[in-house]
Amino acid sequence: MKSPSCTPPWQVLVVRPCSEKKAGQRLRELGFEACAPTQWQYRQWSGRRKKEEVVLFPNYVFIAADPARHSEVFRAGNVLRYLRLGGCIAALSEREVAMIKQLAGQEAPVSIAYEGFRAGDEVEILSGSLAGYRGLATGQNGARRLQAALPGLHCFAQVELRDTELRKIPV
Repeated sequence: MKSPSCTPPWQVLVVRPCSEKKAGQRLRELGFEACAPTQWQYRQWSGRRKKEEVVLFPNYVFIAADPARHSEVFRAGNVLRYLRLGGCIAALSEREVAMIKQLAGQEAPVSIAYEGFRAGDEVEILSGSLAGYRGLATGQNGARRLQAALPGLHCFAQVELRDTELRKIPV
């Protein structure tokens, strides 16, 4: 196992539209640890329902890269730039990346909401593949949903909860 000081930080690359999977694959071929999370979801158009692979973070690829290899990512093609938030390259923690990878494996549809953090009940998931993660409990169209914050990206991931137990975290 890598020690925290040796682990390269996860950063966010902005890529050309509809090229997330291809850019992620090419980055892996170049020796980078890259993540372009997708999920199979049902989409409906004009009464027709189709199952398709949906990119959870459009135009983003997550990459663990050594600072010395910072400029090599552009050799992959389709990479436009590093995402900057507040003047600095956006960085994600290992925990945030682990949550992103687990969200891609959820059976319930996941959507990403880019909005500021709102007041709400903070909860911890007690069971299931996301056990131990915290988020904000919300309701949408009568469904029980959880908003899990990804502070490194200034966004929320939303997942519908079925048989998952939640515990309210006292203030």
